[in-house]
Amino acid sequence: MADSERLFFALWPTPQQQAAWAEVARAVLPSGSGRPLPAQNLHLTLVYLGQVDSATRQALEARVDAIHVQPFELRLERFGHWRRPQVLWWGPRETPAPLQALVAALRRAAGDCGLEVEGRPYQAHMTLGRKVRRAPGRPQVAPQTWPVQDFALVRSNLLPAGAHYEILRRWPLG
Repeated sequence: MADSERLFFALWPTPQQQAAWAEVARAVLPSGSGRPLPAQNLHLTLVYLGQVDSATRQALEARVDAIHVQPFELRLERFGHWRRPQVLWWGPRETPAPLQALVAALRRAAGDCGLEVEGRPYQAHMTLGRKVRRAPGRPQVAPQTWPVQDFALVRSNLLPAGAHYEILRRWPLG
């Protein structure tokens, strides 16, 4: 597909949140293990869409315009490590109901447009580091409360230096 883009929906923190959370990532990353994500890349993926052509993107955006979920707070308080992809992540103990509803609505919209989306239960998490070979232990980091007001459609460009993300559009919650 020459006319396609690699897209996903995400919660996108403010630049101030990204800078603060990049410091958290550096503090909890086990020494000598892995690399933290650049601050500007910190986000929480909602639904990964893969390669999407422009006609499908237009149809998807029209469906997403009809989604209504109330703003909510996300409490980042739990660190985890996935051994196989070697990822250090940060997320809530429990995914808030409005976030679950948003992900379900976005998955339905994508499916209605013929896109294949993840079928596993959603696990809210923010990737903090890659190539992390071991868990961080028990980091002493105060929980962070994130007042979520909107979500974004993001283009992912894979470059030799790493992923570059571009916000294409935002939708307010409420």
